[in-house]
Amino acid sequence: MAFHKINDPERLHALIDAILLIETDADLDGLLARIIETASRLVGAKYGALGVMAGDGATLSRFITYGLSIDERAAIGDEPVGHGLLGEIIRRAAPLRIDELSAHHSSSGFPPGHPPMHQFLGVPVMTADGHIYGNLYLTEPLDGKPFSEEAEQLVEAFGRAAGLVIDQELLRSNVRELTLSEERERLARDLHDTVIQRLFGVGLALQISLSSVLDDAVRDRINNVLDELDATIHEIRTTIFEIDQDQPTGESLRDRIGVLSHEIQSRLGIVAEVKVASGIDDQIGTHCAHHAVQALREILSNIVRHSQASVVQIQVDVTQNLVEVVVRDNGVGFTPRIGAGRGLRNLSSRARELGGDCAVESIIGVGTMVRWTANRMD
Repeated sequence: MAFHKINDPERLHALIDAILLIETDADLDGLLARIIETASRLVGAKYGALGVMAGDGATLSRFITYGLSIDERAAIGDEPVGHGLLGEIIRRAAPLRIDELSAHHSSSGFPPGHPPMHQFLGVPVMTADGHIYGNLYLTEPLDGKPFSEEAEQLVEAFGRAAGLVIDQELLRSNVRELTLSEERERLARDLHDTVIQRLFGVGLALQISLSSVLDDAVRDRINNVLDELDATIHEIRTTIFEIDQDQPTGESLRDRIGVLSHEIQSRLGIVAEVKVASGIDDQIGTHCAHHAVQALREILSNIVRHSQASVVQIQVDVTQNLVEVVVRDNGVGFTPRIGAGRGLRNLSSRARELGGDCAVESIIGVGTMVRWTANRMD
């Protein structure tokens, strides 16, 4: 870490305090917000942003800001994806300090509603293995002077420290995910092997008892209980489908999609029509394939829970640099802006993190189409 470049004891002390400030047990979103706020305060910048690299290594998947109000963020519009000057930082993978933004050859100006900015400092956030996780962007020093070389050194050192902290949080997240995955597998196994079998046993005993019941009212009550048991078993099977996490194995993507379509048909009674592009496993990365299967499971879970569909059409293809998962159902439909719940938000978040997108089209009484994409070599 570039501590040796910083000669001023006060600045060095401020840097160490800043690094200690971001050592937190907050989740990743909270950590990223803390990092950009701390970096901005470290060098007295009015505005700051942390751009997270997308899977393609050339664009941004997220853009966390500091110093902008909610109204100012809304007035700016869509988040930047790494064009213009931000793209210059991505290509350089090194610090960049500018005294006047409008004079730089890569500057493409600001969108309407964007606050005026002149001085600029950008540095990469690098993890322990040398991977650039994202970039810190700082503008407008509160003292009105351009960023100094020492400020650049401070933020560069802070960016390296922030990368290490992000590394630690990602590692913790992976451990938590692994533990949660193992617990999910155990829970799904217990639900299937124990709970469902017991419910089947109770239902069978009730059906056998029906033949000896003469009272019509009692027979009706038993039949109602049997209907409730059937509904409960279906609900448990739906839950198992949702929590049964697909694990990366030696199986091909085509095979894993086949397993999912078989599950939704055999367990839940929904006909699945599947079309997978020929040779798809040779065209996408292992990481992307795993997330594509997880996204498909999430989409199918939403259909099972909410759509009342009897048929789903699943199409998985490769277009340019993306893998594309398209799922259509013949369910009841919904109004996307109103009916979108946590499942769809999770799908959108997963797609953006992988350099893709998630689009939903739905017509009430007709059905729903979900198109999910991700960078195929991520």
